[in-house]
Amino acid sequence: MADNPSYPIGTCTTSWFDSSHALHIRVYSSDGYTITEQCDDGNGWTTGATFSGAQASVTTWADSAGQHIRLYVTGSNLTTEYCYDPGTSGWTKGQYVQP
Repeated sequence: MADNPSYPIGTCTTSWFDSSHALHIRVYSSDGYTITEQCDDGNGWTTGATFSGAQASVTTWADSAGQHIRLYVTGSNLTTEYCYDPGTSGWTKGQYVQP
């Protein structure tokens, strides 16, 4: 992520414990143009997915299928939902889109 003095960096985070009591942390940071996911699953930090946008918010929950993440990314006056669910391969666009 390149530093850009025109934009402050925005960050949101979420975390959870899995069934083995291991801590998982996700940090989503913006440089004003791109949201970058950083992941720590107990073995150090790695870079995850990137999303086009300036701001983000995140929530997570668990059910019998496993952990679910919803990331809401705002850019160009549009908020888009991205979903990470057990049994899917990576991130998918959700149904929530709000101008």
